[in-house]
Amino acid sequence: MTADLAPGPSGETAPAPAPPPRPRGDVAATMYREYLLLTRNRTNLLLAITPSAVYLLLFATSLSRLVGDVRYEGRVISYPEFAVPALLLSSMLAAATTAGTSLFQERLGRMDVELWSYPLRRGSYVAGKLLVSTLLILLQSLAALGVSLLVFTFRWPPSHWVSVLCGIAVASMAFNGLYLLLATLFKDFQRFSVTINVLAPTLLFASPSFYPAAQMAPLLRWLSWANPVTYGIRCIRDGALFGFGAAWPWMLILLGIAAVAWVLIGRSLMARAREI
Repeated sequence: MTADLAPGPSGETAPAPAPPPRPRGDVAATMYREYLLLTRNRTNLLLAITPSAVYLLLFATSLSRLVGDVRYEGRVISYPEFAVPALLLSSMLAAATTAGTSLFQERLGRMDVELWSYPLRRGSYVAGKLLVSTLLILLQSLAALGVSLLVFTFRWPPSHWVSVLCGIAVASMAFNGLYLLLATLFKDFQRFSVTINVLAPTLLFASPSFYPAAQMAPLLRWLSWANPVTYGIRCIRDGALFGFGAAWPWMLILLGIAAVAWVLIGRSLMARAREI
């Protein structure tokens, strides 16, 4: 193979400069860095776990005995079976807040400037952040499910458990994408923190989370269809009670939300990198 030639200062041909080598292992290095960023802050982890633990304690001691059974889609089920999907969504929202906060930690500490001082591909940075934050949300949601199994007794068939796990994975991707996208739209951390702390309970309680849709006020019932938490809860709840056949339409909606959010996040982070 012959090297490309370029005209020199005196008209002579000289070898063209070789392109810079592509960095290797930058995806793995970015994922490891994101893992440390998301897990070393004990305060964020505590804030992500505490709300779900409190909710589970309340349901185990009082609310499950107070409410008893509920009717859902023509079937009478125990209240814990109805409410646990909402508790899992609560855990997801708390963990997604941690992922969104990590973006501001980078900006405030000027870590983003240090990142782009190295030969790091922008696509590797985006992929590492999305993959690790989604995995963290997924693991915390599974931990909340494990605690629920210690507190309550569910008699779901094995195929329904597969549907629940698939629903948790898809919902984790969707809500991680939505919260990271929201974080890219804010430049002030205080505004982001206030917005996210108001938005999370609003999304949770403006959906058929702890009460059936039929018992919601008409306005809230209509608004719940524009609430992504509704689809996450329906996906996990229908998968647990009726299996994959009832859950797959909600999974497709969540996958669509995740795909759109991830594309927008990638563009936003790329634009941010070019500004630095």
